[in-house]
Order: sequence, then structure tokens, then C-alpha cells
Amino acid sequence: MKVVIVSSLAIRGTRLGGLDNNARLSGPLSICEMVRELGGEATTVDYFDKWDLNILAESLCKWFGNEKNIIIGTSGSVNDGNTILFARLCRIIKETHPQLKVMLGGYRVITGNADWVDISFVGRCRNLVKEWLMGNDISEYQISDNPPSFRNPHNIIKEEPVSPIMHYSDFASSEELITIELSLGCKFNCAFCGFDYRNNKKAVVNTVEKVVNSCQTAYDLFGMTNFFIADDTINEVNSKLEVLAEVSKQLSFTPEFMAFARMDIMGAKPEQIQLMQEANLKTIFFGIESLNPAVTKDIRKGGKPERNYDIMRMIKRDFPEAFTYGNFIIGLEGDNEKDMWKHMNNLVDEQLLTSAGCNALRIYNDLDNWENMSDIDRDPAKFGYIISNKKEFAGQYGYDASHWTNSWTNYEYAKKLSNDVDMYLSSNLPSSYTAHEHFSIKTLMPGMLHEEYSAILPIINNKATMLQSKYIKKKIAWLNE
Repeated sequence: MKVVIVSSLAIRGTRLGGLDNNARLSGPLSICEMVRELGGEATTVDYFDKWDLNILAESLCKWFGNEKNIIIGTSGSVNDGNTILFARLCRIIKETHPQLKVMLGGYRVITGNADWVDISFVGRCRNLVKEWLMGNDISEYQISDNPPSFRNPHNIIKEEPVSPIMHYSDFASSEELITIELSLGCKFNCAFCGFDYRNNKKAVVNTVEKVVNSCQTAYDLFGMTNFFIADDTINEVNSKLEVLAEVSKQLSFTPEFMAFARMDIMGAKPEQIQLMQEANLKTIFFGIESLNPAVTKDIRKGGKPERNYDIMRMIKRDFPEAFTYGNFIIGLEGDNEKDMWKHMNNLVDEQLLTSAGCNALRIYNDLDNWENMSDIDRDPAKFGYIISNKKEFAGQYGYDASHWTNSWTNYEYAKKLSNDVDMYLSSNLPSSYTAHEHFSIKTLMPGMLHEEYSAILPIINNKATMLQSKYIKKKIAWLNE
């Protein structure tokens, strides 16, 4: 058996322009690791959108050789345009290797059709992929025939957190980073959240040994020292941060991590600052959403504004080395434009965050996969939203967002307001980048002040292009050996 997994993170649309990603995805890496454990050969093809399609097809055909059992898969993080390119790639390879099986994985909705896709896995399904590769029956998990699609039961954790082991053929570098998971499951149930394993009181936590092995291997092979933590909430319990702190102690190098955290929990548990410092978790994404108490109660997240301000002041005082990014949702029922601007001005006046941004509320009330729907998506009226017939494609997830109206605004005006607030925050806080963007950039070009990165985006992208070209050359040579 030979398996290749194709992946490509889409270019991020930062507030200063496009930013090429330099992150390797954990999903493709872990699937390849699984195939090797089963006795097969496997490799990833990263930065798919940067490849010449014909050269890639020719190289993969050479690598597949005369093997009868060959599979090509793609990660759900490949955007819609690249999924079309991936279909073309598969058809080219099938001209000389008609036995090729095509697998889609990680998408949040059913994607593709049976004329070119042999099997599709919706959402997190590493356990099902393994069973399928082993030839076992997984029909009880089937949800569609076109293409044959499979999904795990809703909100039941049937796999372990992913901390992938990189392979020498990944040809990464110290200027890139990978994602790892400390746990699966989030005990919170925010009204706007449609992510897997939310409202799950029994998180599955990774072991120190596995995370150390993942990070240490990446460092030993490629000198990688920076890692995204993909958990929904890294600090919902102290034990997660304690695991990460212990990982940092056991590594032979000094790592740096970026993660999602809840600010209100840090306020209730101020000892988490020391744990984050011990773990070298210095880049933090706070989903604040709103500072209006009339909103936070309904969305089940946040608290009183003065309490949140005190927490931000505490973090700024006791954790000055941290890059803190706060994200807000514009248009939530219970908010109003006057209070929203008051809070944004307070953030800027006191410089309480390194960076902040916002987006208009999106409601997905018409999905085939209801499990991806938040409580607001499922019953907008209960939360004060009237849905219109107009929709707008939301490329982040690959499906349509509905237009809505509530007691004080509507989707169109919320988008305009969000843009105005976003640019105000970008122009008046130290950094214009989100936590993800900043962490990627400092991995690519370390050693600069936060504000200095905002002036050199063309240089950053040029370096990313050189990195990708170097990788592609090495990968072509290896595939054609």
C-alpha cells in the first residue's frame, strides 16, 4: 500500500494584505504516520497550490510505480478552488494508474461526488480511516452514497489527540511550524460555536510522552521550535497547562507555543499566567466576543466588563512578554453601537491587548450537517435573529451564511461596522496581525518587535515563497528517486 496526502493552507487575508502560510497540518502528517504503522508507505505533499500540476502528477506516478494498492487523499483545509485542482490531479494520475483510490478527509460537509471520489470522511475520523485502510467494515458510520461518506457519532470522542511524528521526507525547516493537540473536547457550550466536541465534560488529554516525542522529532529532523496548539480552549483546566509546562521541561530545546484561551478563566485562576510562562506559551488568542454584559449572558461567554478589563490589566502587568490577541463578534443581539465603540476606545486608550480584531456574526441555519450548527444556528429566533432568504458564501467552512436582522442591526450593517472597528483596532494597537498570523511570521523571521512586522509583509511573503520553492524541489527529487 502506498498513500499520499495532499494539503495546502489557504493564504490568509490579513488586514495588511495576503500572507502565505508556513504551517504544516497535523492531519495529513498523522494519517501518513498511521499508514506506516500499518506496514505501508506514505508521504505528504504540502503547499499543493504552489505546485505545477503536471510535474506533481508525473512525480507521484513515478513514486506509485507498479504498486496495486495506491491511495491519494486531501485534507479539508484545501480550499474549494484547490479541491477542483485536486480533482484534476487525480484524473491525470488515473490515466496511467486507473487503480488509484481517491479519499477526502476533514471537510465539515459532504464534498465531491462519486464520479471521482471513492470515499469521504466528514469531520474528525482518524479511527474510521484506520479501519477502512485495514479493510474492515465501517458501513454503520455511512451518511451518504454520493460520494460514499462516513462520519463519527456526534460529540462522542472516538480518537486520541493528534501529536504527529514527522518523517524525513517531509522536508520541513526551522522556519515552519506544525499543529499539535493537547486534548480533544471543550466543556463549554458557547451559543455561537459549532465546533466538534463542544459541551463535552470529559476531555481526552494527550500524554506528556507523546507530545514530547512529536516536538522533539520535529526539532531533531528539521530544527522546528514553534508549535500551534489546536485545542479549542487550552486553559479550561489547569491540567492542560501543566502538561504543556512539563513538555517544555523535558525537551532538549526551548519551544514556543501559540494557543486559544479564555480570558475569564485566567481571571478566575491567575496562577495560569505562571503555568503559561513555564510552558513558553507566549502567543494567545482570546475569543472575547463582547464586553457588553447584555450579550455575554446570552452567548454563555464572558462576564462583567469591569472584571474583564481588570483581567486584561493583570495579564499586561504580569505577562508583558505575551502577544495577546482579542477577537470580537459584531452584531450580537443585546449589543449596541454606542457601547461597542466605548469598549473599543477603552482597549486602545489603555493598550490592553497587543492586537485585536472582529468579524460580523455569521449564522448557518441551513446545513445538511446539523451537527456543525451552533445553538444560534439551530434556533435563531430564540436568540433574537430573523433570517432572510439571502445567503452569502463563507469560504472559511465551505458553506453559506444566512443574512439576518435583530433588534439593533442586520448582517450587512454588521459587516460594515466590523470593517470600521477592525481597521480602527489595527491602526491603534501595537500589531495589525492576529495571533496565528503573528506566530507564523515570527517563526519565519524571528527576533523583531511586534510593531516592526507590520512594515515588512512583502519581505515576509518573499521569504515564504523561497521556503516553498526549496521544499518543492526537494520533494520532486525524492519522489523521483
